[in-house]
Amino acid sequence: MAAHSKEDKAGQVPPSLTSEDPLNRPEEALGQALCFLQDEEWERKTEGLRLVRALAKHHADVVLPELHYITTAVIAEVKNLRSIVSRGAITTMAHLFTHLRREMDSEVEGAARSLLHKAGETSLFIRQGVELALGTLVHHCSPGRVLQGLLAGGLR
Repeated sequence: MAAHSKEDKAGQVPPSLTSEDPLNRPEEALGQALCFLQDEEWERKTEGLRLVRALAKHHADVVLPELHYITTAVIAEVKNLRSIVSRGAITTMAHLFTHLRREMDSEVEGAARSLLHKAGETSLFIRQGVELALGTLVHHCSPGRVLQGLLAGGLR
């Protein structure tokens, strides 16, 4: 993994992660984000992913009760054929791993499977995002879960 994809010992966020501002009404934003991710319009999907990133960074208490549902929705967008949506979802996975850390352990296998699948794409834009997301996964989740997730995801 490239050096830029690691968090340093001071706890700083990797420079490739976007900065998101706190939200005024996080509970409403969560519902809106999930609605946007179900929409067919790619612009609304990218807005939903942006909301998830902001929620993960500033409002983890709102995200954690719905973490599996949120992660499942984001993983579905990792597989999106529109590259801007797919890259946004990959970046969102990196944010989830960075800000929620070990809380994401239960989601490692599904995330690793979808990210490893995307790692084989020809687009450098996508591959760089996958490198960032896998780097944050390895750095922030439990080593045993990471190993299990990467092996299971790689075997499939």
